[in-house]
Parts: sequence; structure tokens; C-alpha cells
Amino acid sequence: MELLKGGENAGLFIDLGSCPGFDAMRAELERRLSNMNRFVLGRSITLNIGEQRLTERQFRELEDVLLAFGAHLGELVSSRDEEDKTRDAKARLRIPVDDWVWENAALICRQLRSGQKFRTEGSAVILGDVNPGAEVIAGRHILVMGALRGLAHAGYYGDESVFVAAYRLQPTQLRIAHHITRPPDGEDMMIHSPELARIRDGKVVIEKLKI
Repeated sequence: MELLKGGENAGLFIDLGSCPGFDAMRAELERRLSNMNRFVLGRSITLNIGEQRLTERQFRELEDVLLAFGAHLGELVSSRDEEDKTRDAKARLRIPVDDWVWENAALICRQLRSGQKFRTEGSAVILGDVNPGAEVIAGRHILVMGALRGLAHAGYYGDESVFVAAYRLQPTQLRIAHHITRPPDGEDMMIHSPELARIRDGKVVIEKLKI
């Protein structure tokens, strides 16, 4: 495992190219992440898969392994051909890098299930639901293109200018900087439009999000 440039917030490079097949590749990835323990939390991981080709299911399984350890996939590097040499989440969705106005934004292209925790130094964009029992912690904004039903903590380092937005904003707990709020006990919230949470006058307020 190699540390990429950028200090303590840098990404990591893991070479899985010598693994004889996908099962061995997944086991080796789990072993290395386990050995690194909390060092991988919130980091972007570049995976080298050598001559291997992955199916969509196998690709998502590797993403799940990284998420289970609190990391996320930055790039997937293959030496098989030039076309697959660099593959990241933005490329898969054909979103130009220049369209991203948030610095250091991490993109997760799937739902977060109960027990999964995702952390990033910058902003987090989740293209899927955040289920109850899942956690998203970001140094900047959090945008969920689905239902947010787990825990969300934006502005982890104390930035009160950030926001949390979701198509269905139904968190078990919502934190912005040092402010904490949660839905009233026993109250079913019917959400029919996207909403945004931010700090106003020292309180967390919820607003309708116009899109």
C-alpha cells in the first residue's frame, strides 16, 4: 500500500494486480484495509487490478469493501488497455470534472446500508439512499440524491456555513458543525419534496429545496 501525495489527507494506492482472480483480489483488499485499521477512514483509494477485468457486480463489491472500512474508491487502474486505465465515479456517470464546484467532493454511486459509515474531509454526494443505521460524516456539505434516513454530520470541523440536502430528508440524527437535531419521537414525517438543512441564527432550520 502506497501513500499518494497530499499529506495526511492524501489518498492511498493499493496494488491488487498480482491476485489470481476476483475472490483473491477481494480477500487481499480486505486484509490490507484491516491491517491499516483507522488510517484508511475518509481516504480515497486507488486500486490497481492489473490485467483483470471486472463485471459491474464485482466493481460494486469492491466499493462495498472500501465503504465497510470508511474509505471510498477514487480510481480503478487497469493495465489491460489504455481505455480502462483510469476509471473513477465521475467518469462512470460521464460528469465532467469542471462541472464540480465543490473542492474535494467525494461521490458515492450507491445506497449506504445499515452499519456502513462514510467519512470525507470535503463534501459528500450520495447517489442513492442513506438507510437507518448508516452514517455520513463530511467536513463540508452533504447532498443525498435519495432518502436520508440515517445519521448525517456536515461541517465536522466546525464550519457552520455548510448544508445538508436530500430528496427525502428524514434523518435519525442531523448535525451541522456543533448543532444537533433529530425528529420528534413517535412522529411520522411525510416528506414530498427535496429539503435543505442549514444554520440560521444559531439554529438548524429546514427549508424546501428548489431544483
